[in-house]
Amino acid sequence: MTKSATAEKTLGWALIGCGGAGRAHAGWAADTEGVELRGFCDIDAGIAEQLRSKHRAEYATTDAERIFADPDVNIVSIATSHSSHADLAVAACQAGKHLFLEKPMAMTTADCLRIHKAMQAAGVKLMLNFSIRFSGAARAIRRRITAPMVSHSQCMMSRADLNRWRWHPVEGGGPLWDVGVHMADYLCWIHNSAPVEVSAAGGQVTHPGELGSPEMIDTAAATIRFANNSVATFLMSDAGSSSVVSKWFFEFFDGHRSAVLYEHFRKVTFTTDDPQEGQQSETLTPPPIDRLPLLVDAIRNGTEPYVPPQAGILSTLLIETIAASIHSGRPQKVDLSALPAPLPH
Repeated sequence: MTKSATAEKTLGWALIGCGGAGRAHAGWAADTEGVELRGFCDIDAGIAEQLRSKHRAEYATTDAERIFADPDVNIVSIATSHSSHADLAVAACQAGKHLFLEKPMAMTTADCLRIHKAMQAAGVKLMLNFSIRFSGAARAIRRRITAPMVSHSQCMMSRADLNRWRWHPVEGGGPLWDVGVHMADYLCWIHNSAPVEVSAAGGQVTHPGELGSPEMIDTAAATIRFANNSVATFLMSDAGSSSVVSKWFFEFFDGHRSAVLYEHFRKVTFTTDDPQEGQQSETLTPPPIDRLPLLVDAIRNGTEPYVPPQAGILSTLLIETIAASIHSGRPQKVDLSALPAPLPH
């Protein structure tokens, strides 16, 4: 749709995937001005109906094609298992629907590019739900630490329930594709540069032989070099969590200032080295920004979404490269040749 066609139009919204992430998407849609909730789709008809009833939407269904065929649906949120993202996203694009897509964009870079091609052909918008980007504290770091030289990122979790679909080798891919993509995206965003080389170690450290596939990774420790010669460390495992720094923890250093992001990316402490007065610190807890309105604005104004598809492609590529380095035992170049511009994002 053109800007003139959507400037005043109420945008119909529908959800595919009514689990935990999907319920969050429904809440965001219900709170977004100019959005009408129309349909809920899930393989479990009862769960879809529960959300339909709660939000007084038009219908619940187990058939995604009903969503795609609905002429009054303009935006589709996809919050299904990771392995289903690519086919559903391509089908949504081909039906002319704008997309708010859960992470990862897809399980492979090739599938991410397939979604991007379908999006371009259809002329629709696609925004990724990389949660850290919507954090007020994370956004404050982006504004203040504009050229970090060195960073550290980690996601350390309590021992996982391996029966969850996220740990299935096909359906979910394990923690690299579940939480690692968040770190990959945020590092690229703050470093404001494309990753060019990865050296990683890890594998099945906490669950040896228990993950259904020898390719599955439960622990990764990596170093990442970016095109601007800045460097980052990346640590992810379910070997245990810390009450001091929380599950997520990030540090960025630019030679004069530092930023520490903690308490589940809600809080940031900035420290500046002052030659006369010594170190000066400031701690902030700014509120997060609303998510779906950013996609609505992009649709109405014909602009790039806040978290564009290039971010989803790059994060999956970086995770694939980390996995390749772990499996090969050697540093790996990040092959950026097939990625669409602009990079970095």
